[in-house]
Amino acid sequence: MRLFVAIDISEELRKEFVPLIQLLSGYKGIKPVEPENLHITLKFLGEVNEARAELIRDRLRQIDFEPFEIEFRGIGYFPSQSYMRVVWVGVEGEGIYSLAEKVEREMRKLGFRKDKDFRAHLTVGRIKRIDSEARARLARQLEDFSRDYGRMLVDRFKLKKSTLTPKGPIYEDVEVFGGKT
Repeated sequence: MRLFVAIDISEELRKEFVPLIQLLSGYKGIKPVEPENLHITLKFLGEVNEARAELIRDRLRQIDFEPFEIEFRGIGYFPSQSYMRVVWVGVEGEGIYSLAEKVEREMRKLGFRKDKDFRAHLTVGRIKRIDSEARARLARQLEDFSRDYGRMLVDRFKLKKSTLTPKGPIYEDVEVFGGKT
């Protein structure tokens, strides 16, 4: 099964991103993230078997954290505006970096490698192919979406399973890990 560790976006905040997702869906060659699939990936684990999945769950149960707030603000691109592959909304808050580091540390104990430094963001669209004229138009339109979207309390994170389909990924919660309340 294909697994990742993530924080789901609250229902209330998902509504804030709908106009942005609608803009992206108007472009051929861009696959917007469905509002119900919006999440912040803390660590992508990839394909693992059932036995290893149980070890992952055991390690994630060891993580202790205090609930924290995050803010959603601004628009960005990976790897750059001139070569957009991913459109994202920025995520701010110290707590998310602390939680991501704890997840990273526990997964390292199971032999998972660190692929790159964690950068908190909410992916809202993936660009498959877009010509330079459309990219320039999109960049101009996205300036109107570079704003504050709101705050959210994070008091849990999840181990999620991703099943890839021609219509897009299907995400399922494998286990939910809660913080202290």
